[in-house]
Amino acid sequence: MVTLNCDQQILRVWAVSVVAVAVMGGWAVDAGAQRNTRPLDLPDGPAASGFDLSRFSGVANGLFETFHVETTEALSQVLAKEQVSEDTVVLVIQTAAGRVALLRDQMAYHHIAQGVAGGKDWLATF
Repeated sequence: MVTLNCDQQILRVWAVSVVAVAVMGGWAVDAGAQRNTRPLDLPDGPAASGFDLSRFSGVANGLFETFHVETTEALSQVLAKEQVSEDTVVLVIQTAAGRVALLRDQMAYHHIAQGVAGGKDWLATF
């Protein structure tokens, strides 16, 4: 049986950590190299008042299929019809027409949802 002193144990843990970081780092670089983002298709002209273009990023453009919300139902109605259970996790956003609850599991697939409420466009990301 080999007994390690404290310094040797720390060194061994550090070495294993360095190897793990190196392996995971290489995997992350490979995963990033496989991404094929689509080119951005932005309209010509100035941005709307208050829109900060410096905060815009098109890094993941085209990686996820947008969930286009065309109709909504009251949460009380879908609960009453048992289409959604009371313990379902939702992502709630505030729109021009009020709150919209999006299913977490659906958003985990799409990552992007958009629709129109109160005559104004809305967008949610997750």
